[in-house]
Amino acid sequence: MKERAGITQRKKTLNQVIFIIGALIGWELLAWTGWFPPLLFPKMSQVFIHLWAELSGGELLQRVVFSLYIIGLGLGLAVVTAALVTTGAMLFPLLSDWVQALMAVLHPLPGIAILPIIILWLGTGSRSIVAVIWFSSLWPLIANLHTGLRSVPTTQIEVGRNLGLKGIQLVRSILLPGAFPHILTGLRVGWARAWQASVAAEMVFGASGGEGGLGWFIYKKRFFMEIPSVFAGMILIILIGLLVERLCFEEVERRTVRRWGMTSE
Repeated sequence: MKERAGITQRKKTLNQVIFIIGALIGWELLAWTGWFPPLLFPKMSQVFIHLWAELSGGELLQRVVFSLYIIGLGLGLAVVTAALVTTGAMLFPLLSDWVQALMAVLHPLPGIAILPIIILWLGTGSRSIVAVIWFSSLWPLIANLHTGLRSVPTTQIEVGRNLGLKGIQLVRSILLPGAFPHILTGLRVGWARAWQASVAAEMVFGASGGEGGLGWFIYKKRFFMEIPSVFAGMILIILIGLLVERLCFEEVERRTVRRWGMTSE
């Protein structure tokens, strides 16, 4: 069974690699036809040359470190906030109603929509970017954590109590494992929304505050019409996303959710 799962995973990885290589070759061939202006649609080979040059120069790595730092800070604050809010909602039914009302109102609101308010409250700079990231990733975290904890079957909780579990032991042994698929989904969505908010906010705050991450890098290169470098920044964001997904989320999923038989894959 374990060997079969490994073969399936390797086959999935191979299919994805073939698709990505095919897409890059298709892009290169399309650029070679000259149907589109080279300034706006550069060859993929040029994009990778610029990517290597920017990485070798050091600036791009500094932007990556800055982006990862503020994303980690904002996402970490969102995780702590979501845990506290959800714990309160599970303990007090009235608070649960308030949290669900807040989610209905604020969850669909994009983080970029609160930019004007954030500017007025916190000014420009890193604090404002972290605030936008926190807001963007908070609601999917709360929604999935709240839904996950509430979806744990009552029979499992009763079994845990019959075994003498209560308090922290009950949460650690029954509630968190039962809700873990939802928690993992919330972290995935929160991570993606944190990146989206970070890039969008850096294009504003990075320009105003004189510092920024990959969003500011892309904005600056677009301003000077260095389009291959713009695509290089975008490719780096995609590569970071793929690495985190494969090395972090999928590995955690393989060691927990799949091992526990909580998914059909």
